[in-house]
Amino acid sequence: LPSLEKQRQIVAILDKADSVRQKRERAIGVSEELLQSKFLEMFGNPGSNPYGWELERIGNLGKVITGNTPSRANPGNYGDYIEWIKSDNINTPHHFITPSSEKLSYQGKQIARTVPAESILVTCIAGSLNSIGRVALTDREVTFNQQINAIIPEKSVNPYFLYSHFFIAQHLVQTQSTNSMKGLVNKSRFSNIIFMNPPSEKQEIFGNWFLKFHKWLEKLYQDKKLADQLFNSLAQRVFCGEI
Repeated sequence: LPSLEKQRQIVAILDKADSVRQKRERAIGVSEELLQSKFLEMFGNPGSNPYGWELERIGNLGKVITGNTPSRANPGNYGDYIEWIKSDNINTPHHFITPSSEKLSYQGKQIARTVPAESILVTCIAGSLNSIGRVALTDREVTFNQQINAIIPEKSVNPYFLYSHFFIAQHLVQTQSTNSMKGLVNKSRFSNIIFMNPPSEKQEIFGNWFLKFHKWLEKLYQDKKLADQLFNSLAQRVFCGEI
């Protein structure tokens, strides 16, 4: 057992390291509020459209595609050629889809539904209503399963604006669910959801801001990871008597 003075030194060191972790955690926590605040400042509440923007069906803002599952009876459909995204890859605080643990072969890709980078994936079939409407961006070409509706934005629609609209107004998707206990929003109901459609110039301004915001957010996550590593390293060293 270290002396009382040594114990106090250990506590002081770990407190400082933990304080750094907590500050990074709080900064990440307010990032969602920052995104929402910026969107509402520029465009207003999607539910009430206080600025009177043009309204449009989602199906007119881009191409809507429902995913599918290549037959598992044919093992040749699965391999390592392209990622096959599921709803758990959408539940991410990073705004972009996470890497998929399951992939398709080249053969499987020909059967699957594919979207390019800067598409938006939305969970439309889930075990609970709260999971309906969860959304993420793609930064690469991917395939995806039937629990997901994707939208490839029209050239006049900024993908980061459209993504943020989904992110801020998840309830607009949830209200289209045909099952009150679980969640199911089919392609037709999804395509007919009404969204705000401000002028493309305004969307572009927001899209440029979003990219800077996301770059800052990713740096916060990297800093948080380094802070966690520092804390764990210090904890091991102080209890091994190295500090």
